[in-house]
Amino acid sequence: MKKSKIVSVMVLLLTAMMIFTGCMGDDKPLPNGEGGSDIAVTPEKQTVSQTEAQSPYSSEDKLIALTYDDGPNPTQTNKILDILEKHNSHATFFVVGYNIEKNIDTIKRTQSIGCEIGNHSDSHKNLTKCSSSVLREQVDKPNELIFSLTGIKPVLFRAPGGAFKGVTNNIGMPLIQWSIDTEDWKSKDASHEGRTDEERNAELHRIADDVVNNAQKGDIVLMHDIYGFTADLSELIIPGLVEKGFKLVTVSEMYEAYGVPLKNGEVYYSVEFVQPQTDSSVTLEAGEYTVKTNGGSLNIRIEPKKDSQSIAKLSSGDTVKVIKSVPGWAFVDTSFASGWVNAAYLVK
Repeated sequence: MKKSKIVSVMVLLLTAMMIFTGCMGDDKPLPNGEGGSDIAVTPEKQTVSQTEAQSPYSSEDKLIALTYDDGPNPTQTNKILDILEKHNSHATFFVVGYNIEKNIDTIKRTQSIGCEIGNHSDSHKNLTKCSSSVLREQVDKPNELIFSLTGIKPVLFRAPGGAFKGVTNNIGMPLIQWSIDTEDWKSKDASHEGRTDEERNAELHRIADDVVNNAQKGDIVLMHDIYGFTADLSELIIPGLVEKGFKLVTVSEMYEAYGVPLKNGEVYYSVEFVQPQTDSSVTLEAGEYTVKTNGGSLNIRIEPKKDSQSIAKLSSGDTVKVIKSVPGWAFVDTSFASGWVNAAYLVK
């Protein structure tokens, strides 16, 4: 074969190969997914799940959840994150909408070290006084903003001021309250002009000792990561709890480890380790009873309902006086509070 013919044949072969590989190299998915089942399409944004990974904790662990509201604050939140990271601990941060955009790096850091981001409304309104459309906006805007800017999808909600009565079903997320209130906002530096360093230090230790000495597994602790006082308080509380054998985890981690599902529209104050001693339909006679749990605290509530406000808590082994009872609930009197408790925790 002559050289010119060989060149012509080679050109034709190369052209055919280019046309063929060009068709094969088109990686655009076909309309409606036709013929595209083997093509991996990368989504525009990948959701950063805070709950899908299996918890490294178990029901045998002594877990507690620290929670911080009203942030993020670029200075104080990061101080708290430094302390948590130093002690291999986690916490849950309920952020407010108006603090999100200017603190994206802090939010990303919070999630990156194993902490949890929760929703604390868009502008800290009292949700019980909002119209349905405003309430919806207060819940949805922070979720959408956090996801659009970070890929993190909050799964927990805390109502501003803990006010949720009548709106729980409209929020569409688990509502997280607390069983230990540090009332750190009452001791913030801005409202204590003229306080000496000694007085401030004494107040820090008083609150920290109260938390550490009264904490029980399953508790949820309330603080606010917008105050320098709270950052300093965390420097006492976090190592103090660790030294007492607690593992500091997120709210989601704690409930997962203890096998309690968090449900939308339900209100949670702490993990209650119930070992029912009576049928839920049984009423108790008046008299003295002993609180019996498997390690958790028992909430005293203002009404005989699971989502009623908690006003105090009892420890396993405490003695109470039952004044009256309705099916499943008992009104008890103690030396420090009176209210309703789940009757399943009381034994003669």
